[in-house]
Amino acid sequence: TNAVDLAYHILKLAVSHDYGIYHCTGNGICSWYDFACEIFCQAGLSVTIQPVTTAEYGLSTAARPFNSRLDKTKLVKNGFAPLPDWRDALGRYLKEMQKIQ
Repeated sequence: TNAVDLAYHILKLAVSHDYGIYHCTGNGICSWYDFACEIFCQAGLSVTIQPVTTAEYGLSTAARPFNSRLDKTKLVKNGFAPLPDWRDALGRYLKEMQKIQ
């Protein structure tokens, strides 16, 4: 989730009368593997990334659900636009990082 996108939505929620708990994340779903692949793809780098299973990675000290996607239905139901797709957000972030290098 892009911090700029999230901050924009938090401000919109803060000035509304739609109180409660909202899931506000970039649109779409991806695994950490998908995310890593997309970073290198958008950066124009040819890198081979090997996916690993949870078992291969090792046990975490924190219990993690198999499916941790967040339901954004309440956000949209109350008239808030969904955040942009995570790939778009990543692309904007990478462009910003190029400006400061």
